[in-house]
Amino acid sequence: MTDRTLKRDQVDLTNCDREPIHIPGAILPHGAMLVLESGTLHVLQAAGDTLALLGRPIDALLDRPVDTLFSEGQINHLQALCNESDLVKPRHLLDPLLRVMPDRPLDASAHRVDGNLIIEFEAGEPGDPFFTDPLSAVQLMVEGFGVATSLSALCQMATASVRRMARYDRVMVYRFMADGSGWVIAESRAPELAPFLDLHYPAADIPQQARALYLKSWLRLITQVDYDPAPLTPALNPLTGKPLDMSFAILRDVSPIHREYLRNMGIDASMSISIIVDGKLWGLIACHNNSPRLLPRHLRAACELFGSIFSLQIEAREKSEQFETRLASRKILQELMLNLAGVGDYAFGLTQQTPNLLDYIHGGDIALDGAHNGGVAVCVEGEITFLGVTPDRTQITELTEWLTSYMVETEGTFATDRLSEIYPPAQAFTEVASGLLVIAVSRDPADFILWFRPELVETALWAGDPAKPMTTGPDGDRLSPRKSFEVWKHTVRGRALPWTSAETDSAFDLRISLLHVVLRRIEAASRERQAAHDRDKLLMAELDHRVKNTLANIQALVTLSSRSAESLTSFVEGLDKRIHSMAKAHNLLTQSRWEGVSVEGLLRQEIEAYGHAPGGVAMSGVHVVLTPKSALSLSLALHELATNAGKYGAFSVVGGRVDVTWQLREDGGLGLSWTESGGPPVKPPTQRGFGSNLIERALALETGGGATIRYEPGGVICDIILPKSSLVELTTIPVAKPLTATRGDATRAMPEHPRLLVVEDSFLVLLTVEGMCEDLGWQVIGPATRLDKAIALAKAETFDAALLDINLDGEMSWAVAEVLNERGIPFAFSSGYDQSNVLPDYLAGSEIIAKPYRIEELTNRLREMMMRPRLP
Repeated sequence: MTDRTLKRDQVDLTNCDREPIHIPGAILPHGAMLVLESGTLHVLQAAGDTLALLGRPIDALLDRPVDTLFSEGQINHLQALCNESDLVKPRHLLDPLLRVMPDRPLDASAHRVDGNLIIEFEAGEPGDPFFTDPLSAVQLMVEGFGVATSLSALCQMATASVRRMARYDRVMVYRFMADGSGWVIAESRAPELAPFLDLHYPAADIPQQARALYLKSWLRLITQVDYDPAPLTPALNPLTGKPLDMSFAILRDVSPIHREYLRNMGIDASMSISIIVDGKLWGLIACHNNSPRLLPRHLRAACELFGSIFSLQIEAREKSEQFETRLASRKILQELMLNLAGVGDYAFGLTQQTPNLLDYIHGGDIALDGAHNGGVAVCVEGEITFLGVTPDRTQITELTEWLTSYMVETEGTFATDRLSEIYPPAQAFTEVASGLLVIAVSRDPADFILWFRPELVETALWAGDPAKPMTTGPDGDRLSPRKSFEVWKHTVRGRALPWTSAETDSAFDLRISLLHVVLRRIEAASRERQAAHDRDKLLMAELDHRVKNTLANIQALVTLSSRSAESLTSFVEGLDKRIHSMAKAHNLLTQSRWEGVSVEGLLRQEIEAYGHAPGGVAMSGVHVVLTPKSALSLSLALHELATNAGKYGAFSVVGGRVDVTWQLREDGGLGLSWTESGGPPVKPPTQRGFGSNLIERALALETGGGATIRYEPGGVICDIILPKSSLVELTTIPVAKPLTATRGDATRAMPEHPRLLVVEDSFLVLLTVEGMCEDLGWQVIGPATRLDKAIALAKAETFDAALLDINLDGEMSWAVAEVLNERGIPFAFSSGYDQSNVLPDYLAGSEIIAKPYRIEELTNRLREMMMRPRLP
């Protein structure tokens, strides 16, 4: 072990980041791949061991239809897959769904690329105990998650579960840090292996394009390091002349650089499960084996689902911790503001009373006496008040002079854990102030509150020299995978304990509160803040209840959906749609500040997803607002009815119709009737499913009302009764604008070749929209990632509609919307903001599509916009 301070070499050799790993032109040799032309099911390209798995060599498959390879039922299934526009990620088709030879179990998967259907095959393993029921494997893997006392315990439990099920020599949870490096925070290993726990790995070990692929695919498998790739034949698509994009392919060939890296580590097989939190790559569950290891397809499907559930567990825990921190912060802030009401000097009130600013946001690590180190300074009209350990008066004065110009472009707050790197004079006081958190209370005069954190000398253990050696080969200088993984010590100086997002949010809250104090120092402020304190206390308690109740409902949906699911795919799809239905209802309640939601609003939110379904919808009824609990129950019931109609009922055929009526009952309650007609003939089900139970029992148990479902030959009829206690606001005004009775009757024809202006500054979101447009045959105008370019395109280009991200790197896209309004071109804003108050008054009523997108809903909304009549 070498004990030294490292300086990272500043070498800009990015061959790893430039390697085109998504178009390797080959697959892993243990499997097989067919690329089928969607219209004819002709084989365009093939690769792998087709003779062993499909009974035919590659040359006997190319440029031939697959009707002699698969049965009629299998052909019909493949044709149905070709018609699914959103089949971007592989769908597992476990044995015997596509088995070709009676004595050869065959697992497969299918996804679409550039309009072609990609089918991947591997030998099945029916002898495995979970072959027929992979969901039971997931249930075993997640046992005990609920009792894990910490994130560390949860991660350790995850490594043990994956290793027990997948039988790898070593399983680790590898977390990505803010600088892109990785840190092993949990590990389960064979006893004879040396531990990797607590080791750090450079960011360059996992290139950016590899991380992008980890975001697209939950699981990546390498059966053995030393193998001969099976090339795709022919190398280029004979219709397009392009290489096949294997971004989502399960059998995609592994980068030679990565194989060299694993070989240097002494690893012969690996598997990586993505951990995705809030849409970002949080880390990986990394599995290593010292000998070849081919995990069966059905167990990989179980591991994929486990990765999704584990990611949700981490996200829920992080949000819960943030919520608890926020709750404690709000409590101290209220006490600070109450104390200020009785003093004239707010600098004195914030530093010399209890609680004080260091109670609100602490100054770093804990000293031997139990107190937090660090300090705070309040600068008001040139006077400085100190608390704790801080730089001296002169140093703070010079620092505030620099901050006055440096913070011009900020929103009034600024934070860094390495002040001396951006403000060199801070090198003189790094021991007491390597970290700085600032709020600007006012610009003129320049009043600031500054928190200081002392230097935190950190020693990290790295798996080998974090600076990769440079080698010269036939391609010139390039960074090669290092061969030494001897533990290095890396000592970091000039850094402080990083400020958390909760702490920077708390600083922002304090700034807003202080602005009110400065501008409105009146006696009534004390009474108002006391009342606000009481309201916040009740609100936080209610939010705590609702967050935990929502998590409990999601947990119940997971359990109950898994019991009634026919397959892993139907379980995932059903659960996803039910959770999104709950999310829509929560959005409506948020917009009303959880006071209630109208029946019409719930119906429109749920049925809008079927805006381009063949059937029609008519709604009529009085204006009725439901309590939050009743609204959530009714939203799930309406989701089940709409989903059933889309699969089997009126929404599934041309000419089908759904009539929804509701009216007040004599007892003051509400009666709602859902009636389907014109759909396929209806037969009563032989057994009650989860959806029927949810409709009938949930409404009865949660609202005191009830529901009955009748399976009439002409269509399903559901009658729902809600008691008077479910209603918070009643009028007898009829709903004036029901959904149109006949869907698809647009007043303007859909453009033959639609052109969509895309204004978006998030690369991953942009890729999603571009992929959607490519699948639909639409042309993207732009895209524009900055406001000036967006305005220029909006003025000069010809297009049918526009999708505008509200916030473009801090600049709002209102000016683009003004240009589009002047030209009469329909547009929609896209945003993760609260939709109720984000738009300026002159754009109120503009269409907003909430992020994250559901591609089907986004497509329908954009189509509706394009089919509206143009404004004059």
